[in-house]
Amino acid sequence: MTIKHCIIHGISSTDDHGKLNITLNLRDDENPTEGSGVSLFTQLKHSLHRSATRQYGLFDPEQSDNPLPGWLDKFNSQELGFVSVSQKITEQIKLVLSDQTLSENKEPVSAHLLFVVEELMEHQYLYLFWINHSDAQQIDSHLNVENLSFIDSSKISYVLKLDFSQWAIKDWQQYLIIQTSRGNKNLAHAFTKFTGFISGVNLQQQTDEFLQIVDQYTQSLSKEESNPTKNAIVNYCVDQDMQGNPINFESLSQVLDEQEPTKFSKFVGENQETPQQEIYAHRSSLKKYVRFYGREKDLSISFSSDRMEDNITFDSESGSLTFKQVPKSLQAQLTKYLKKQT
Repeated sequence: MTIKHCIIHGISSTDDHGKLNITLNLRDDENPTEGSGVSLFTQLKHSLHRSATRQYGLFDPEQSDNPLPGWLDKFNSQELGFVSVSQKITEQIKLVLSDQTLSENKEPVSAHLLFVVEELMEHQYLYLFWINHSDAQQIDSHLNVENLSFIDSSKISYVLKLDFSQWAIKDWQQYLIIQTSRGNKNLAHAFTKFTGFISGVNLQQQTDEFLQIVDQYTQSLSKEESNPTKNAIVNYCVDQDMQGNPINFESLSQVLDEQEPTKFSKFVGENQETPQQEIYAHRSSLKKYVRFYGREKDLSISFSSDRMEDNITFDSESGSLTFKQVPKSLQAQLTKYLKKQT
């Protein structure tokens, strides 16, 4: 990982007779590409990759008035400097936010924008993090309590990530990643509008189609091989997703079978409706594939799909779930409870 560029700008708002009066604090030179700034970026990036709610898509081709793609294209071709493009983007965010009235967005804006360009494995990425600050207290050297602000890097509000290499691929529709907070719907809408983002793929549908292929593949295996293979596939896919990486079928195939490293990837290619070498996945769908769970107000159940038809059976007509064997700790609790009842 190499940090090529880094800069931070400030943005805040005040009430101006029902309109948001946006004030910017623009930096004129880049922040250092080492030290605390890089540490913050690493933490924020880690939180983005661990998030299961990030979306994949592209710039809306029908939003012709969106200046963002043009600026980033000029930056990528070195026609526009990093400081200039970051300032232009920040000004554009101000413009979009200024269109909102306080009745639409009652929460005051007080944040910083962190722009980073990273090079990794011959790919260049642009990150934009909207950073909010949290309030806390500390005891100073005079033993007095004082207020302070800090950045909670585990709670990311709004993020945009652009993969320049994927952007250059014709008809590729997953080069943008966006993350928006659910806490402020109007601000989330404004951030999405500013980016011109539209979803390029239904992650859940794409993942379900892939898992159907996994089902077909494992049906040809013995029972002793089938379940471990499913678990290995899901573990690999979840791990890749938590690192922010797509699932590359060739790499996955090599992990599954070192003796026949192309066996699985060939099977996937032969059974895909639209051949793809890699996809992004829906993490929740992956986990539900190998583990069943559900909850209601007074009941929570979770178990591995490996246990079905072995220690656990389900009658779809009556809706009853039967456990032939339960964990020892649960047995002890139930036995103790029954003794009390008698």
